[in-house]
Order: sequence, then C-alpha cells, then structure tokens
Amino acid sequence: MIKRPLPTIGVDKYTFFKLMSDAESGVQYGEAYNLKGTVEITPTDAGGADVFDADNGAYETTSYIEKLGHDITNADIPPEVDAMWRGLTQKNGVVEVGNDTKTVYFGVAWRILKSDGSYRYVRYYKGSYSFASNVGGKTKPSNGSIDRQTAKATYTALQRDFDNNYYAYFDESDLPEGISRESFEENWFTDMNYYPEVQ
Repeated sequence: MIKRPLPTIGVDKYTFFKLMSDAESGVQYGEAYNLKGTVEITPTDAGGADVFDADNGAYETTSYIEKLGHDITNADIPPEVDAMWRGLTQKNGVVEVGNDTKTVYFGVAWRILKSDGSYRYVRYYKGSYSFASNVGGKTKPSNGSIDRQTAKATYTALQRDFDNNYYAYFDESDLPEGISRESFEENWFTDMNYYPEVQ
C-alpha cells in the first residue's frame, strides 16, 4: 500500500561528522557536531537521461544523477564551524583564512518535519563544504523591523569508497516495531552507519 504523500513544513537537527577514514574495508567518523539555527536545506541534485543512437534511432537510454548535495541556509556559521569546514585551526579563537585551506570531508544528517508531525531523516555519507565569507553585514535600521541576514554554504556529495553510496533517507512511519522515535534519533544522530533493525 502506497502511503499518502505529505508536505514538509520544517527542518532541524543538522548534524555533521568529520570523515576520519574511508576505504573498502570500512569507514570511520569523528564525533557528532550539531549546528544550530538551520533555516533551509535545498538539494542541488540534478539528473537527466542520455540517449545513445544506433540503427537509425534510439538504441539505449541511460539515466544519471549529478551535482549531488545540498545548499544550507543558516542563521550564522560560527567561527569554529567555519574553521572545521575549511580545514583551518583557530588561534586563540581567531580564524585566519589564507591559501592554506584544505578539503575536509564530512558526513551529515538532519530531519525534516512533515505535516502530520512525523519526520523524514536524511544523511549524506561523504562530502565537502564551500561557502562565501560570512563576515558581511548591514546597518541596523533606526526604526521598523530588523532585516535579518543569514549565512549560506554548499555541501557537495561524493560516493563513499566503502560502499559507493551517496546518501540515504528514512521515514519515521517505516520504523520497525519496538523502536521508538527517541531511540532511533539517538542512534541516527550519533552513528553514520546506524540502521534500524527489528528488536
């Protein structure tokens, strides 16, 4: 039976994990870091079909997905997160950006609130961040409503060497019997390799 589609109405619990090692024999992640202030997450995935012509017509069609990843809009990107994502080291709290930035890979997970109060859970296994400087500002208005600014970053996903997967997602309504939302979330947001199993 196909479930009735539901609109999504919110997103939170954006959590990332530094990818420590990724090989055919296994994969390891660092500790979870929860980034507060998520405003919006927009997938950057695009796809299409490629037609190979032979015998005076369409002979074979292959479909593909490209530009996997997502754009995140956040209330702000704190300096410590900026440093982590760029592969920099803070010096007494100061982030200095030069030509020595490194490509650092992370796994990431979050949840999406659906209109019935249930959640969809998403995780990308491996990717890197790119973003413009977050040091811009705008003069505070002398009267009237404050125009709040946000920070943005792009996460570009790669296939994990361990299993060639890009990402996974899961609806709360598909939880195996005996597993609560609380128990599931405790594992989903601390272990990038967790799968819910029947108790």
